[in-house]
Amino acid sequence: MSPERVTDSKSGVRTAGPAVPPLFGGFFAAVQFLTRIPVPAAEYRLDTALGWLPLVGFLLGGVLALADVSLRWLPVPSLLEGTLLVVLLLGLSGALHADGLMDTFDAVFGHASPERRLEIMRDPRAGTFGVVGLVAVVALKIAALDSLPASSRLVLVWLAPCLGRWAIVLLATVFPYGRETGLGAPLKSAATPKILSVASILPLALCLLAGRIGIVTGILAVLAALGLGRWLMRLLPGLTGDCYGAACELVETVVWLGGALVAPRLLA
Repeated sequence: MSPERVTDSKSGVRTAGPAVPPLFGGFFAAVQFLTRIPVPAAEYRLDTALGWLPLVGFLLGGVLALADVSLRWLPVPSLLEGTLLVVLLLGLSGALHADGLMDTFDAVFGHASPERRLEIMRDPRAGTFGVVGLVAVVALKIAALDSLPASSRLVLVWLAPCLGRWAIVLLATVFPYGRETGLGAPLKSAATPKILSVASILPLALCLLAGRIGIVTGILAVLAALGLGRWLMRLLPGLTGDCYGAACELVETVVWLGGALVAPRLLA
């Protein structure tokens, strides 16, 4: 489900049902938007979800970490284990961010005007650049997971989904939005420095608790997100929900790749 093809002019995400207290409404809106995990039937506003995205990523990372421990206990070959973890994350998220990645790659790697690129993102058909891009990202994730050192594997498996969803908050706060409407528009409307600060508490704490490898991969995540945002702004009038999804996927990949490449040197 592409962020750009599911729209609601006021709230973004809705289901029929009774009202939910605002404190929990934002959390449930984030869970409903980012995952296929059932939530209580109610009306949720997507603009209340932004600050909760890293927490949902943290919970997804916890599920991956639990699966990782279980698969190693069985035991399962390392390469197969990495593949199962990547597939599990795609399933839990409903491939939402993967779809955004494909739409973004189709748009930005073709020769077109900025306005035409926005139109390409709305096209429900997958193009060559999108397919190749997704295959490349999935392959890199699997290879990186297979290469993570045992001493830092669990923390990085847990950390990457949190940092990936935090990157959405960062990009929504820092960069302009490319459309007047779209499912990412409520996220952009809610993005403020205050929300970014609150949403950064959990990822920052996790990076610090993880020690040197957490700090290094956290810095890589920030650089990757901001670098992607600046590059996309050269090609588009502004970012979109698809761009947010692409950022999430690429930051997860960078965290795992960074861990695979840097961790052995830090832990030597």
